[in-house]
Formats: sequence, structure tokens, C-alpha cells
Amino acid sequence: MIFKHNSDLINGPVRPATIIFLTQGPDSLKDRPELASFRLTIQQLLANGSFKGKYLETLPLYFPEHENWLILVGLGEYDKLSANRVLEAGATATQTLTELALREAFIAAPILAKLTPTQVMELVVQGSRLGAETRYNFKTKTDQPTNTLRTLTFWNADHLASIARPKTVITRAQIAAEAQIQARRLADLPANHLDPVTLADMAVNVANRQKLQVTVWDEGKIEAEGAGGLLAVGQGSSRPPRMVILEYPGTTRGSKTVVLVGKGITFDSGGLCLKPAENMSQMKTDMSGAAVVLATMEAVPSLKIPHKVIGIMPLAENMPSQKAYRPGDVITTLSGQTVEIVNTDAEGRLILADALTLGQRYQPDCLIDIATLTGACLVALGERCAGLFSDSEYLRNGLLRAGQLVGETYWPMPLLNEYEEDLRSELADFKQASNRNGGAIMAALFLRRFVKPSVPWAHLDIAGTARKNRKSPSGPEGGSGFGVPTLLKFLCSI
Repeated sequence: MIFKHNSDLINGPVRPATIIFLTQGPDSLKDRPELASFRLTIQQLLANGSFKGKYLETLPLYFPEHENWLILVGLGEYDKLSANRVLEAGATATQTLTELALREAFIAAPILAKLTPTQVMELVVQGSRLGAETRYNFKTKTDQPTNTLRTLTFWNADHLASIARPKTVITRAQIAAEAQIQARRLADLPANHLDPVTLADMAVNVANRQKLQVTVWDEGKIEAEGAGGLLAVGQGSSRPPRMVILEYPGTTRGSKTVVLVGKGITFDSGGLCLKPAENMSQMKTDMSGAAVVLATMEAVPSLKIPHKVIGIMPLAENMPSQKAYRPGDVITTLSGQTVEIVNTDAEGRLILADALTLGQRYQPDCLIDIATLTGACLVALGERCAGLFSDSEYLRNGLLRAGQLVGETYWPMPLLNEYEEDLRSELADFKQASNRNGGAIMAALFLRRFVKPSVPWAHLDIAGTARKNRKSPSGPEGGSGFGVPTLLKFLCSI
């Protein structure tokens, strides 16, 4: 799909389709001079109740005398307006165009005091691209509608004239959307089509394509380096573990170094502490953190991020077998610290511990890990909000702000020192887990033990948000790619 920015005003020549976003209520047409040629028509529709502007309400109108369409999309009540609602409205518009088999359309982006013109344009572009996504499947026949949409054009109305470089804004938003789609597609792949080795190979292909430096540790190198967490988790599977490091040098000398770490469990059976059969099929998405990091790293060169960015992906399959690690085992991690295993289904923190230790070799200015880590976080925050743990106020606020701008929600969670005692072990330096209470906090406290106090670190627990369990305009059920827009926005804003 091609996105354009047109300098013509909305009162120009007749166009095949025009998309107009409206809020709900009496002020929906207030301060909308770009709608002059449609104002009377819209006023009549509002007056007779044909269109109210409810959230994601759509009304396509065809004008045969001009052979064009007017498509109204509702944003809902102004007081409830958010970045995510604008994004979903953009996706709704695209889906309506697809249903009408239209090839091109023109967008009149609204004035929204809560959001800047640049933010509105970014969200509409990202939503439009996500709404046009078609998921790959393994069906021999498909009844999915063919996406005919090819071009969306923004007008340079007065309220968009303040955007300094609209083409750049559109390009960056499209890159972010494509990266999120890539993360979704990776997370949707069945485990028999995506294991640690194949995912590592994909990372090498990305590196070659985007001119990133790439290093892959095989099981021999993992053992030689002493990454006992990753080695233990992966030893129960016939598909060996991998550690992947992608390096982007940055465009500016003397810029900051950011290390991103993504959990990559390509399938999580729970190991010897076997999960219940119900919903185990969803455990193919337990590599969503690694998918987010890989997609982000693929986008970084295209966005010309000035900073040095390192992406680290510990990859393993957690399976039960005669070779699997056991509850009661004591392992030695890459940091040299020993860990007593309590539950083999708490494997993510073990592979992240080694990756976090490795990441600090690059002397990062900030270190961020993202992982589908704990069911406790899903219970606490649900499916639309991720947990954010950090002792760094700067890093915490930066990630919260980045998420807010792109329509992703995070909630600051506490790192309670009082709970540290629950990780105490009689056999090792500490235990891998404690009881079920406060599970998300306990996992974050475990990870913190592998990060030097001097390193700004944040942990993003996306256990609830990495998978969409119901379809929305911006995407069907399945992997969500949650975290990609936030990380890219954060990297662009440092």
C-alpha cells in the first residue's frame, strides 16, 4: 500500500473515495474548515440520526452523479478519545475500502486537541496499514477477501500544514506498521515451522538484508560461554537452543547504546512441570518478545536511528524428555550466579538472565527486556495492558510516554525489595521462583539480580498483550506485535 501527502485542499477535484473521521456529539464539525464541501451533507446525516459518530461506526455513501464515495468513520465521544481509538478508526476505514473493492482513497485527518497533527497522521497511517493486513495461513483454499486498496492520500489542510515533513512522518509510520506486522507473522507460525534454529536463520537473513552485524551462538558456544540458563531450558528438546546478537552501529558518533532483549521460547510445554492441555497450542507465541526485538531491529536501519542498538534473542524450546532439566536442579548462569530450579515452567527468566548478562558487555546506556513472562501479569492487568518494571525514572517515563503516543498501554509495577527474601535458597545463590503470589513482581526481582545497579533497566511483561484473543479492526486473532511501536517510538525519541 502506498501512502501519499497531497498539497491540494479538500475542495479540489472529485475523488473516488473520501474518508472523514468524526467524533460523537454536537461539536463534531467544529473547527473543521476542510470539510466545507461536505458540511451540508454531514449535517443532514447527523440531524436525522443516520450517523452519530459512535466509536468505529461507519457509513459509506455513494454519489452516482460524481461516481465517488463518502465514508464516515466514528471516533466516539471526545472525552474518551485516545491514540488507540484513532489507530483502530484508521484500520476500520481501510477495511471498509477493502469491502467496497476501492483501489484508492483520500483522507481528511481530524483536528484533535488531545493529539498533535503529526501524531494523528502517524496513527491513521499505522492503523490503515494494520487494517489491510492479511494473515498467512496453511489452508489449501482461502475465502479471505482480496485487498484491492493501493493508495491513501492525505490532504494538506490547514491543520496538517504545521507538520514540517509530512512525507517523513508517513514513511516512519509505515515502517513501524510493517515491523509490527512482521512480529505478528513470526508469532503466528506453528512451532513445527519455527524452532530456535529456523528463527536464528531468519535473524541472519534480516541482518544480511539490513546490513546489521550478526552473531549466533550454537549449543556448543552457549555451553562454552557458560550460559547455563539457556542451556538448561533448551536441553530437553531435540531442537537445540541459540543465542542471537544483532548489532546496529547508529548514524551518529558518540550517541547512546541501547540493548533490547527478547524472550524467544518457540514453544513452551512447561517442561517436566507440564502445562494443562487446554490452550497449550497458544504457547507457540511464547517467542513474542524475540519477534518484537527482531522486527524492531529490522526497522531500525530504515528509520536511521542515530543510536547504537543491540538486539539479543535467547532462543529455546521448553520440552519434557529424559534430558530435560528438573525441579531441584542447580544451574550456573552466564553471570556466574547459581540458581535453584523450582518450576521448569518458569523458564523464560532463566534464558533472559543469560541474555541480560550478555547485554551488559556492550556497556549500554539503557537495557530493556520484553517477554511473555508471567501469567500473573495477565491476571493483574488483563489483555490490553502490559506491566512495566524499572528502577529508572527516566527509562520508565520514556517508555510510558512512547506507549501513550502509539496507542499501547503499560502500567508501572513495583519492584518490592521486601519480596527478595522469598527468592532465598539453601542450595544456591537464590531460587528461580517463589509461590504464586505476586508472580510478576517475583519474576522481575529475579531478573534484576542479573543487572548491575548502575545500568538503567526496564522489564516489559507482555504476557497478556502479546496475543489478541479476539479480532479488532487493526488485526485478527493471534500474535499482536505489541511492543514494536513502543520500542521504535522510544528509540526515535531518546
